Amino acid sequence: MLSSEDYIRYQKQLKMADWGESQQLTLSRAKLLVVGAGGLASGALPYLAAAGIGNITIIDGDTVDLSNLGRQVIYQQADLGEFKAKKAEAYLQALNPSIQVQGIAQKLTEENAENLIQAVDLVIDCTDNFKTRYLINDHCVAMGKPFIYAAIHTWEGHLSVCNMRMDSGKMSPTYRCFFPNEPGPNEIPTCDEAGVLGFLPGILGIMQAKEAIFCLAGMSSPAQGALMTWDAQEMRSHFFALERDPLAEEKIFPTTEDSSIVRELSPEEAFAQWQDGQIDYVLDVREEDEWDFARIEGAIHIPMNEIPAKLAMLPKGSKGLVLCHHGMRSAHVIVYLQQQAGFKHVFNLAGGIDAWSRRINPDIPRY
Repeated sequence: MLSSEDYIRYQKQLKMADWGESQQLTLSRAKLLVVGAGGLASGALPYLAAAGIGNITIIDGDTVDLSNLGRQVIYQQADLGEFKAKKAEAYLQALNPSIQVQGIAQKLTEENAENLIQAVDLVIDCTDNFKTRYLINDHCVAMGKPFIYAAIHTWEGHLSVCNMRMDSGKMSPTYRCFFPNEPGPNEIPTCDEAGVLGFLPGILGIMQAKEAIFCLAGMSSPAQGALMTWDAQEMRSHFFALERDPLAEEKIFPTTEDSSIVRELSPEEAFAQWQDGQIDYVLDVREEDEWDFARIEGAIHIPMNEIPAKLAMLPKGSKGLVLCHHGMRSAHVIVYLQQQAGFKHVFNLAGGIDAWSRRINPDIPRY
């Protein structure tokens, strides 16, 4: 039962036509794990607590630094040097004393992830590094727990509700469905390297809070079963629907510690060789929605998860260029083609179709 104080605290949301006491009670019984207490969490945490999520655990081993204050707005100058998880706990408990909040001043690791994730209904990925994202993904998939993924890069944000059973009865994609394996150390610059304006992680964090509330309340959303990209400069979003990829779960596309196995061509090198007839075919392994939105004319389109079944469409002895959005999925396809199918003459388009658009053909839309 909701208390008399709850009816006052949540009166505005309880007045909504699509919201009622049963949904509010669902939130009050929910247990969340928020991994990371930085920019994304600064957007997500206040709205999760204010909405009445009953039990929130925050795990982060970092302390507050002066450089954080431009975007991590739940912290103050006086918090410098303090553990973020503990300061976030105090912030949320002061905002809503009726909920339970626990801040754990540690990193999520292989040693603690299983127990922490097993104890909750939903995980919110507010991290800023790939290793932890894959750790969250793999444990959530193993335990059947949904999680809300978000990430930012310069002016762009990503969002998806992963590993959730949707209204259709199907499970939504995992993080590995979008990005099968961890990129190399220098493939994607960090916020420290590329920079960020504080509103972007804040907005994406608020979106994560919204998706968490929808997920817990059994409400549908376009981010369930799709990867959303949001462009802050153009103020527009695109949703790229993706079926859950059994190949990604089974790791059909194997990992390799030897990154040199994937040979790359810059957009300029690839364009020159294609024009000269040195490249026999171009293979685009992105999803159908991505292909419909932007493509290189003359390319063969086979989505990554269909590659094993459609190998006969590719001339094995000829020289091919493989591409995706930024060059990560295509690199994993090349590893598969070389290690599992015996291809010897395939090259990755460095930077993917995004780099091609920027440096070769600006008429191709970016996303």
